[in-house]
Amino acid sequence: MSKMMKKIVFLLALLFFSVIMIGNPQISQATPFTHNDPAFKMYFEFLDKQGNEIPKPMGMEATHVIAKGIGYGGAGAAPPGTNCPSILVSANPLSITKESGKNTFALNIPEIDLTIQEYDDYYEWLSNMKINTPMPYIRSIEAYVGLGVPSLSKLTQHNFTWYKYTGSSNGINSAYTGASIKFTKQADDTYKIVPHSSYYTPLSLAGYDDIFIGVRTMSNSTNYGKLYSLGREGDRLRFFIIYYQVKEVFEDQTGALIPAPSGYTNEHYVNIIDQPFNYKMTNDSSLPKTYADSGFIYTYEGWYKGAGKKATMDTTHPPSIDFNATLVNDPENEVHVVYNKRALRVVTEDYVDTSGGTIESSWSTSQTLGDGDTFIQTPAATKTDTSGADWEYQGWKLDSEPMSAMRPSTTPVSVLIDANKNIQYVYKKTEHTITEKWVDRSDGTTLVAMTGNPATNSIDDNDHFTGSATATITDSGGGIWDFIGWENVTDDPGNVIASPAYAVNNIKGNKEIRYHYQARNTTATLDLTPTPQVVSSGDNVSWSSRLSNTGTSSLNNLTLKATSNWASGLSHPTQVTITPSSGAPASFTVGAGDWLTGVTLTGVNIPMGQSADITFTDTATGAVNQVLPAEIEITGNMVSPLTAENFVRIDDPDEPNLNPTGNAGLINIPKFEFGEVEVKPFAQTKGLDAASYQAGYNPYIRYKDQESLVGWDLTVKLSQFTSGSKTLPTTTSIKLNNGDLKEVQNYNKDNESLSSVGSIGNKTIFSDGTTVALTNGAAQGVYQLDYAFNDVELDLLAYSGIAGLKYEADLDWTLTTTP
Repeated sequence: MSKMMKKIVFLLALLFFSVIMIGNPQISQATPFTHNDPAFKMYFEFLDKQGNEIPKPMGMEATHVIAKGIGYGGAGAAPPGTNCPSILVSANPLSITKESGKNTFALNIPEIDLTIQEYDDYYEWLSNMKINTPMPYIRSIEAYVGLGVPSLSKLTQHNFTWYKYTGSSNGINSAYTGASIKFTKQADDTYKIVPHSSYYTPLSLAGYDDIFIGVRTMSNSTNYGKLYSLGREGDRLRFFIIYYQVKEVFEDQTGALIPAPSGYTNEHYVNIIDQPFNYKMTNDSSLPKTYADSGFIYTYEGWYKGAGKKATMDTTHPPSIDFNATLVNDPENEVHVVYNKRALRVVTEDYVDTSGGTIESSWSTSQTLGDGDTFIQTPAATKTDTSGADWEYQGWKLDSEPMSAMRPSTTPVSVLIDANKNIQYVYKKTEHTITEKWVDRSDGTTLVAMTGNPATNSIDDNDHFTGSATATITDSGGGIWDFIGWENVTDDPGNVIASPAYAVNNIKGNKEIRYHYQARNTTATLDLTPTPQVVSSGDNVSWSSRLSNTGTSSLNNLTLKATSNWASGLSHPTQVTITPSSGAPASFTVGAGDWLTGVTLTGVNIPMGQSADITFTDTATGAVNQVLPAEIEITGNMVSPLTAENFVRIDDPDEPNLNPTGNAGLINIPKFEFGEVEVKPFAQTKGLDAASYQAGYNPYIRYKDQESLVGWDLTVKLSQFTSGSKTLPTTTSIKLNNGDLKEVQNYNKDNESLSSVGSIGNKTIFSDGTTVALTNGAAQGVYQLDYAFNDVELDLLAYSGIAGLKYEADLDWTLTTTP
């Protein structure tokens, strides 16, 4: 392998300047003056040819030189025309700092503080500036590459002259354009800035050649003083490291550049920063087989190395693009990735019915293919739309063709793509058959003799079969039949729905529908009686119901069930017994849920004028005084279903229901238990004993008056407390405080409630048998006098009773009604 090094010389253009002057030198004739110029920083920045940071760290060094010369007219002045410093004042390594992570260097120009005698000159410059990091793999270091990356090079030049006799001054600032700064490769592969000139000849020969960077000169002559500087705070010089590079090119089959796939860049450069240098394209194995861009589709063909060497193209996909990149001319290291470029076409697939209407817009799809491709598709034999309807594939056509041009479903879909195409797949709904039968409900199968029975019709898949059965039909003999219900034999056999409105939604498959009818003119009555009607919570209730045939034909096809008015506190019976007035009893098991859906009384037939007793047992559970409604329904060959209702009431264990007969009477009265009372030497009051009652109990008196025309009165009297032959004083009393009279609304109904009438105040009942009026009223109704638990009190005198004895007295409650 041969290597060739080419030296490149460049001119650094200085773009602009600004005045930076720290104080004005004060000069007087034949008088020395002191000049102080502060330290400042200048910057050298190194990037690659594309303006990116250099991946490898670099080092930089320079010497800071100060020298003295004697101007014209001074003792020992240099000959005219030489005008150069000859006395070295100092030469020290320049302090250079580097920005973290970058190859940007700050040249720290030190402060200068000098006293200048008349006719003396002082000179300051940088010498022996170089990149001290060996870089054998770069071509050169340039100031300008012409790739749209600005050079940013700037040195500020400042001239200041002060005229001693006139006292005037003249300051000039300009962009310095006279410097020619260039780097030259050294034998050790470092790069040194070529000296600007041999202006400072004696010292240049001594090894302190000058470069016009960081220059400051000061002079003091007979008539004026001068200050000149080149380079001030913030000046920045940009240089470009010219590497050997690998260029990545994306091209079509003709070699023309194309847009790179997403995530890749056309004409991307990779710097060769080492030897050997193994180049590998980033994400080469992820290069797409195809991609689309700006109306074209690109298909991968392969890659090759070196401009003009397509004949060596590797067509493997996914590719592995890597090789040893050597220091040769860049075209030899070029990577060319080749894609076949074709115009992009859109293929749209639509689904239509046999009239050409769109079935579901969401089914439509589109995709892009290239010119010359062949589009192949196999449509689904069936599809289901969003409503649930099934569709069957019939064939396909182009949207520009009439429906008569449709190719049958057996013809494969194959279309050459030479333009945008719209392909239509033709479907139609699956068809099903509805068979309708009008039958005698006695057996559910015998057809009623009439024209058009049975009937068949076609219906599309997922459509709804709905309608309303006629209330009556007339058979071929003129007989009138009444509608009983309809049955979906296919999906729900045996379930006869009483509603004339029939609906079979979302038809799937063939269906058989039967309409059940029975002969007219059949009537009946039904009742319902519980035993007992007032029951403790958790106890059983025996129910009896009589179904009486009052019509002119036998009762049959009977079904018994509870209505929605059957209280949740009443359990469902497990067996129902039917005892006809003439015939043997028949028992029917009630399965889970049957009590609400219906128990079919198979075989039960009640002749005209006869009846049947229906008995069953269940359990009543509920809160104190809760009314539990019960309602049953019987359907059969009657004009309409029969219902019968009644109720049971949950008894109060603290105040058992008295079950009064007639239209007036006491329903619930309290029993006051005061528990144990200590005999005390002073009067005392004792409340009710909570342990003697159910939790939450409050005393009340419930009564009814549904007969008086004038009004009613409620009174009470208390007998003397006794224990055998022992008695308590008749002044012993019971106090009923804060009585609240309420009316019972909706008595014996499941929505029974209390409505306040008013307060009756406090009552004291002495145990002397005196009648005490509690309350009265003029309106008929059911009433309840409520007391809070703590509002019932026993008043005892001092030393009342004998310890260990149990004293009892009778409360006599009286309801008086006036006819």
